[in-house]
Amino acid sequence: MTTPQRRRAMAEQLLRAHRDLRQQLARLRADVGTGELGHSLITHCLAYCDSLHGHHSKEDGALAQLGDELGSVLERVRREHHMVADALGEIRRLLAAPTPAAELKTRLDQLADQLEDHFAYEEEQLLPALSA
Repeated sequence: MTTPQRRRAMAEQLLRAHRDLRQQLARLRADVGTGELGHSLITHCLAYCDSLHGHHSKEDGALAQLGDELGSVLERVRREHHMVADALGEIRRLLAAPTPAAELKTRLDQLADQLEDHFAYEEEQLLPALSA
């Protein structure tokens, strides 16, 4: 079990990470929208995929410390993490081959919608429990 201070710190970190990931994805989508998929943009996209995967990996470990008190919520969060990982795999596959920018932009837009729903659920369900 975690201490109240640790739980509040987890809540603050969750909000910061979500804010940063939202901002990074918005910039990435805008950059891809310019139509050029050069080396630096591909590198930026891959770095974002790594960052998001790292966030979810750390989050899974931190949430495991909560035990069973949020059972069904944590099950859904983990399921969604797997779905996001699948989406990131698709994006990585697109980046590994010549891909039209419009196709990548469409996939990033879909990821943004998926993440917004996921982040909103986490914030709605986890923040009250972590801030208590």
